[in-house]
Amino acid sequence: MKWNALIAALALAACLTAPALADEPSQTQAQKPAPKPGRLDEVLVTATSHETRVDAVPNAVTVITREQIDQMVAPTTIDILKNAAGVQVYNARGPLSSSTYNRIIIRGQGSNPARNLVMVNGVPQAGGQNGDFEWSFINPRDIERIEIVRGPGSALYGSQAMGGVINIITKKPSSKDGETTLETKYGSLNTASLSASHTRKEGDWGFYGSATAGGTEGYSVVPGDQVVYRGGQPTNSDKLRSRNDWGRGVVSYDVDESSGLTLNMMHGHFVNRGMYNYMPEFLAFEMSKQQADLSYTKKFQGGDFLAYASAANQSSTYDGTSSSAPYNNKAMTGSSPSAQRDYQGGVKATLDVGLGNTLSAGADVKRVTYDRRYDNYGTIGSAYASNGGDAQVMGAFLQDELRLFDGTLMITPGMRYEYTSLFNGYNEQLASGIARQDLDRQILKALTSRIGARLNATDWISFRAAYGESFRAPTLNELYGLSKIGTSTYYGNTRLKPERLKSLEAGADITPLDDLRLSVTVYKNHATDYIDNVLVAAGTYNKRNIGTVDTGGVEAEAEYSFLEYWRGFVNYQRCDPKLMNGAYKGQRVTGTPLSTTSIGLSFNDPKLFSASVVNRRVGKIFNNANNTQTFGKYDVVDAKIARAFDLEASKLELTLEVSNIFDTRVRETSGTEAPGSLITLGAAWIF
Repeated sequence: MKWNALIAALALAACLTAPALADEPSQTQAQKPAPKPGRLDEVLVTATSHETRVDAVPNAVTVITREQIDQMVAPTTIDILKNAAGVQVYNARGPLSSSTYNRIIIRGQGSNPARNLVMVNGVPQAGGQNGDFEWSFINPRDIERIEIVRGPGSALYGSQAMGGVINIITKKPSSKDGETTLETKYGSLNTASLSASHTRKEGDWGFYGSATAGGTEGYSVVPGDQVVYRGGQPTNSDKLRSRNDWGRGVVSYDVDESSGLTLNMMHGHFVNRGMYNYMPEFLAFEMSKQQADLSYTKKFQGGDFLAYASAANQSSTYDGTSSSAPYNNKAMTGSSPSAQRDYQGGVKATLDVGLGNTLSAGADVKRVTYDRRYDNYGTIGSAYASNGGDAQVMGAFLQDELRLFDGTLMITPGMRYEYTSLFNGYNEQLASGIARQDLDRQILKALTSRIGARLNATDWISFRAAYGESFRAPTLNELYGLSKIGTSTYYGNTRLKPERLKSLEAGADITPLDDLRLSVTVYKNHATDYIDNVLVAAGTYNKRNIGTVDTGGVEAEAEYSFLEYWRGFVNYQRCDPKLMNGAYKGQRVTGTPLSTTSIGLSFNDPKLFSASVVNRRVGKIFNNANNTQTFGKYDVVDAKIARAFDLEASKLELTLEVSNIFDTRVRETSGTEAPGSLITLGAAWIF
């Protein structure tokens, strides 16, 4: 099948580089020349909880634009981040896999998705059960830009912003005449997707809707490693099947020229099957989630205001098995359904109070309810385990942006107080003879602060420095959870302490030419009471505070646009997280690459075509606590070529994407291996 796809791909490539069908070049997103990086005052970001020019932000910030996204090989939104400096994307089970197996690592704060906060249009999205975000909810075509703020953000955003904050800014309803996009993709590993979107404005009302369905047989469980045996032979499958569908709808209303309401609704459903050869219908994971966000924005002279409310409902389940008699791996031994509900709301306001001061303040509240049950088929009678609990979080922040010497020097102090109540916790393990236990309420309080400064020495060079503190309360799963994944069992721990982090960073941003941008940042993190899984018996893990982790690192970015249509970039990070005490003192934290480097080159001529190639090098990854098992150390090359054609009343975009051109073995854990080359052909009709 791979060779057939390759032949078709070469044929499409010839078509893409042929002369255009129309006399005038198309000006679609795939054809527009990549924008010049520009100077520091040309991009707006939300690093300070409201729109702020980059030249006033004391933190390391990366903005990924719509034009850059168009030239990426990015099947899902999480893939857009894989070449950003300071960020490592981990897709454990390949393209279109669910977020349970995916994670983002920022400055070594990874492994647990709850250490990095994801927002959509400024509204926090991470769930309270595990702190994860379902990246597939947002189609890459729906995104206007993505802002990455590296470093602790708890002084603004609370518990889940230890490593950094990622804000996904989506497209707004815009076309008065209406615009529809139909897109289909098909590739090797039987990977396919079909999507449709429509946007329209009717007076003060705006509408945007998109839906996508897809699937793949393109991720693997590594035979011979994390393996269950039957008759002495490995039984892990090399083709887990993923079937996903998701949709998003937006309704906006312009109250007046300076304010508006937006309702954002999302739905997603994901099914992964086929972990073991002897059980092709073994359910590795299934999840369904529905979410609605309502926001009100108001801009006025000298400030702005935001109010939002959000509600989400999530259900999931997975199957279990055992390597012990009498089942001998011939059947499922259990299933684990769970339910989670998230409710949150908040207000934020920014006001220029004069004398060079801009004050920002806000308050928010969040409520999470979580219940999980594990039904054990392996015992006689009704044997199950169940656990769950509730969390309520209230917080408030205050920040000042002080501009001195006509804005040459900016100083930004801020602080946040957060109050977390954990209650209604329970644990019941009938299979082990443990009756229901109702757990005591826990109260966690935190006051975090930060201060940053930025000196714009000239119009082409600036220096910045920041100190920040972060706090992360244990998630409900870490406190009360019970999970049986394959032949391993994972228990929560109600005695967990919250994680705390202190961070110091310094850097410089340089734009010696309009087309050249350079940035470098060095940082040092000191985290205490770090939480991780600890092996306590054969096949049994328990959540523990494993000690103090110090992380030192450097991030460097370079971007250059030249010869009108060409753009090149180099992003590099070195990150070295070490345990400073405990049984594994001096060892590196598992799951974090010691270094990553991305080098890319793109060409974009409206009269011809657009093309890009990126090489991503991932350094050594330690996979166990004593650092005796390592993975990583690989290079992956991705390439894309696209051509758009103007038709009479519509536009046609054709794409060819190749992930992992040289079929490199990509392995980041003992249990999974990402697929090799993935060749995908795509066509989009815009009318």
